[in-house]
Amino acid sequence: MRAYPLTATLLSTALLSAVLSTAPAQAAPAQAASASAGGGRCSGTSCSFSFSPATTAAMKKAADRAGWLAGPTADIICLRIPNRLVRFACSAALLFPYNKAKKRLTEAYAEGGCFVVKAELGFTVPIRFTTASAGDPYCG
Repeated sequence: MRAYPLTATLLSTALLSAVLSTAPAQAAPAQAASASAGGGRCSGTSCSFSFSPATTAAMKKAADRAGWLAGPTADIICLRIPNRLVRFACSAALLFPYNKAKKRLTEAYAEGGCFVVKAELGFTVPIRFTTASAGDPYCG
């Protein structure tokens, strides 16, 4: 596994600090944006945006057609996130060799579940790509 570049970590952490300091004001609009990321929720030092199985499938097929190039894939995945700063941090994470997005999106698609983008403050990678099963309350 390649190391996540320090510059990207610092940039994303600074952005997420700004996002999460205003998270209570932005949590409700994120949840209202069901066409984008229906499972948008923020609390404490993290935000999580879940995409429905149909949106997950559409994103995977579009990324496959784009050859998983960083720029188009960032547009396909991150532009759907209603929070501007998390959207930008997500795009920055996809500009670096970060194959977790491809792996997790492919897994979610294969299982009929949801693709999830998580933003967290701390000493970890600030943007993580995960999955949620179709039965998860935040999926769908």
